[in-house]
Amino acid sequence: MALEFLNPRMATLRVDAITLDADGVLHRGRTVLPGALDLLHGLNERAIPWQIVTNNSRQTAERAAEHYRSIGLPVRGDQVVTAADATAAYIVGVHAGARRPRVYPLGDADQRACLIAGGCQVTDDEDRAEYVAVGINRHLTYQRLFHACNAIRRGARFVVANLDATVPTETGAIPGAGALAAAIKVATGKDWYAIGKPAPEMMLQALRRMARAPAAALHVGDRLDSDVPAALRAGMATALVTTGEHGREEGLAASGDARPDIIAADLPTVNAWLFRP
Repeated sequence: MALEFLNPRMATLRVDAITLDADGVLHRGRTVLPGALDLLHGLNERAIPWQIVTNNSRQTAERAAEHYRSIGLPVRGDQVVTAADATAAYIVGVHAGARRPRVYPLGDADQRACLIAGGCQVTDDEDRAEYVAVGINRHLTYQRLFHACNAIRRGARFVVANLDATVPTETGAIPGAGALAAAIKVATGKDWYAIGKPAPEMMLQALRRMARAPAAALHVGDRLDSDVPAALRAGMATALVTTGEHGREEGLAASGDARPDIIAADLPTVNAWLFRP
């Protein structure tokens, strides 16, 4: 399959910044996909900034980068935006006043560490919480969920790292941050502010890091339900590669903010277009 332009302007677009999904685009499991290393090296050689954006709601960017390096991808911590780090950055960015924002974390110990590292003050007191940060937590108790709901009813802002309904594990899919957020929304009647894809917040943070405007930026992903809408809502162009979750026919049939600008079989196809003379 050749590169297919669903948006005619893509044929002549000169990209000056790239955001990338990882699993299904750069790698599958611990296997680096064809064209991934050529893409990263080519971007570096041409001084085109790039960022990996991942819905990981637990890890810091550096820990995520360590994982990518362990499978052979040359990625630095400052080239990754995780939903966990982006949640902390968002809360600190919107918080008024010099004091660090007080955040009630519904996620696990890793999420707490991300919040603290990002400049938040973690609290387990529902009455003092100004924000409730929802992330995946395999050891979540009903009591903790109760306290989070109380904090939100009292006026704490409701922030969720991502809206993933489930997370795959070796023994089956477990409830994700999105499932926990849905339960809180039903219990409190309050809506959330989402950070990870398909929301645009994480993409916008990546663009600010790179000091680039969205008009000439491209996101490369494999999902029509998260990658494509997140990028389009951020004002970016989108390329769907069919090496992951969604294929060519699904991309052609997609509409609205799920419709990509470009469909490519794989990264070598994307590279040939990106690095054309």
